[in-house]
Amino acid sequence: MKRLATISAAGLMFAAAAFAQSPNTWFEQYHKAKYGRYSPMEEARQRAEQANTAFHEEATTKAAPRTDWVEQYFRAKFGRSSPMEEARQKAEQANTAFHEEVTKAAPRTDWAEQYFRAKFGRSSPMEEARRQSERRR
Repeated sequence: MKRLATISAAGLMFAAAAFAQSPNTWFEQYHKAKYGRYSPMEEARQRAEQANTAFHEEATTKAAPRTDWVEQYFRAKFGRSSPMEEARQKAEQANTAFHEEVTKAAPRTDWAEQYFRAKFGRSSPMEEARRQSERRR
């Protein structure tokens, strides 16, 4: 019986240490996903931690940068980059010293060619025409 009590006490100490070390990260992630910000308890903890540090970073009112998943969602829904991303890309392109000419190549349709070859046992007429034009060069 004494051994069972010792094992139970040791288990409780490990469990208490685990809970005391880390806040409930699942709840914090859920709260941030739902409301877009940390919970009031986490914000208070971060403010207290920031107040105790020797170096204080000035708070800026700058808009937060868009995350990758937002861009991916926008591109999937609308078929193009968001206006903010397009403006960023244009500004970046204008500010670079070396400008590379962008040439659009014909989209590769390997899957269509493979499908045609599997279904009919020969290359598609478009592929045959492309090969003939390459031979003539």
